Amino acid sequence: MAGNIDNPLSLMEKLTRYLRTGTEGNFFLPGKNKAFQMFGNVFSVLVEAGQGPEAVAQIKNVNAEKSYHKREPLLYFLAVATHSSDTPTKAAAYAIVNEVCENPYDLFVWLKHVKDLSQLTKGWGSGLRKTVCNWYHSRDPMVIADFVTRYQSVGRWHHKDVFRLSHMKPQNESLGFIIKVVCKGLKNAKEEFKTPSDDVKKLIEYFDAMELVKHDKDGLAVAMAIEERKLSKEHIPAVMLSSKEVWNSLLATMSVKDTLSSLPALARRSFLTTPVEGGDAVVSEIQKKVLSKINDATAVQQEKISPVFIYIAIRNYVRVFAKQERHESHRMGGGHGVKREQAMYNDSAEHSSKKKKKKKKKKDRGDAEEAEPEKKEENNATEKATKNNPELFQSLFKCFNVAVEKNLPVTNKRYLIAVKASVSELGKGIRGAPSISALEVMSLMALFYKKKEASVDLGFFTASLTPMKFPSELEDIIQEIGQMAAPVPNLPCDPAAPVCWALEKKKQYDAFILLSDGTETHGEVSAADKLLEYREKMSLPNTRFVLCGLTAPRLDFARTGGMLDCGGFDSTVPEIISQFIMDKLDH
Repeated sequence: MAGNIDNPLSLMEKLTRYLRTGTEGNFFLPGKNKAFQMFGNVFSVLVEAGQGPEAVAQIKNVNAEKSYHKREPLLYFLAVATHSSDTPTKAAAYAIVNEVCENPYDLFVWLKHVKDLSQLTKGWGSGLRKTVCNWYHSRDPMVIADFVTRYQSVGRWHHKDVFRLSHMKPQNESLGFIIKVVCKGLKNAKEEFKTPSDDVKKLIEYFDAMELVKHDKDGLAVAMAIEERKLSKEHIPAVMLSSKEVWNSLLATMSVKDTLSSLPALARRSFLTTPVEGGDAVVSEIQKKVLSKINDATAVQQEKISPVFIYIAIRNYVRVFAKQERHESHRMGGGHGVKREQAMYNDSAEHSSKKKKKKKKKKDRGDAEEAEPEKKEENNATEKATKNNPELFQSLFKCFNVAVEKNLPVTNKRYLIAVKASVSELGKGIRGAPSISALEVMSLMALFYKKKEASVDLGFFTASLTPMKFPSELEDIIQEIGQMAAPVPNLPCDPAAPVCWALEKKKQYDAFILLSDGTETHGEVSAADKLLEYREKMSLPNTRFVLCGLTAPRLDFARTGGMLDCGGFDSTVPEIISQFIMDKLDH
């Protein structure tokens, strides 16, 4: 945002913010959602102002810089541009489709939005057909072969549909063979290419290998094909992902991020359980590869993995052991046969009465005691995960610390982190990241700023703010916030309270970051008005304000420049906040 912080965003700044976050305004919605389609009028305004080609150029720039946090809004705007009635805008948009749509996933998502915008029922226009045909022809046939086997469909789109609707006429024999394989099958394609060229022979070998992977039940044979063809997880049928040999081969070329995402799948199959002496050699090899990946600090930095992503991966890994515990408990409790069923039937009335009384007593004890079984179960799961493979668990937190150190920016700003947590919400998942709780998010954000910034204060707020001591370790921060929340019921919170406190105490801050798990409500003075007053009285005209409503699908507190609402939380939010505070979100 150029110039004075209270100036409204320019049209191009709004477009840039939309391409990066999925919204052109002051509200960011983390997680998977389609809310971005509710916004985006800025593009039409730019086209009407004769700036359509410039807007398309900005789509190209944001894609090239990889500065987006969500990819689908960018593809949606590209579809809007190609659907434009302005000829220069449409031509400019079609010209960059080949570059922006990097793989079939992107292409199919773009086509979906093109269809939705134009309400097509039959056929495609010549511009669309030409663009799609060029997309396939501009790529090496072996890359296309990988694409059609790795991304067989996205949503309701298949390569076969795209070939038909685009009236694809292959310009070389190799692409012609691939089209035959997709549309008629490998056997029929071979029959039509009885005297194949050398290039087609390579394709035949590739598709033969893929047929083996698709139908062979021998894990070792599939593993050999994976290593020979450098196949990825998307190539492998789900049934073969129970094979240790297959996983051992896949891990050889997996990124750190993909490895972290695969931890629950590996744990469920006991491939991450520390083997006894003289145990399974393949399982030992799997664990060595996993440890090698997550202990690679250079790769963690190069992949720019968010520490929030790593923490969520850790929690997902731990949850496997909680589910195992529930499964074992259910299995042990349900094995009493017909006698148990008969007894339950005979005592049903009494049981129902006792259940109601028990439920009432539980409610009367309060939310804190109600949360105790869940807390105990979580602690047991964490203990099991630690014992299952101590070295792995320790390495995961080392990986997390590396990401905090290397992948979070230093802004050199002065912060007040204000949190509001109620005991009834502490253990519940949040919007955008259901595997972690509001308490964990608050503690993570507090930890990040404590580790990276020189001037950070922490406070707990409802209708007013109470300063808190600031521990330096995650576990201590979790405990500190939890203790503050324990006596607090699910009361509404006033987002203006932290600003009021800072103004009263004459504390100088460059940014207020509020995290709440409850109902946000306006107090006597709105947060926007209080922020304007704070800026004026403290002579800090550029102070920013961010409110994360961790369970809120919609917020409406950011009503002046330099304010941002976040409806939930995911691994992109810390960077969004950092870029917003550093005035880099719109440029």
